[in-house]
Amino acid sequence: MNKNQEKNIQYIFEQYKLYVEMADRVCQRRASTNTFFLSINTAILTVVGTVGFDIKKYSLVISLVGIILSYTWFYILHSYKLLNSGKFEVIHQIEEKLPLNLYGYEWNILGEGKIRSKYWPISHLEKIVPVLFGVVFVIFEVISIIGGW
Repeated sequence: MNKNQEKNIQYIFEQYKLYVEMADRVCQRRASTNTFFLSINTAILTVVGTVGFDIKKYSLVISLVGIILSYTWFYILHSYKLLNSGKFEVIHQIEEKLPLNLYGYEWNILGEGKIRSKYWPISHLEKIVPVLFGVVFVIFEVISIIGGW
């Protein structure tokens, strides 16, 4: 291998390290997003459950805010999933130019996320939470309408 090829491999490796770090930051932002929306939804339900005000009077607003937050949360998680999928595809392609293809090898061992007993992608699980909160807010409004409060 000549010096020019060694230099190119070094540049590829440096770009690879930077790109893997960027992918990790996306994962961190995704976790922060989950914490943010979980906190807001929990706070709304806590206030509704503990504050003594006319819930029926504000139920539509509370429900709409909760449903909109839940939908937004779900959509943002879906966007992060797509972004991560793209980033890891790029990482796999860069690894083809490196001596070891660790992420690709790991993904293969995990059955590419298609075999639940090996690995079930977290994005499948984490999107259940905003859906559940949305359902809770819909049920809250239905109960309010039929006179449960």
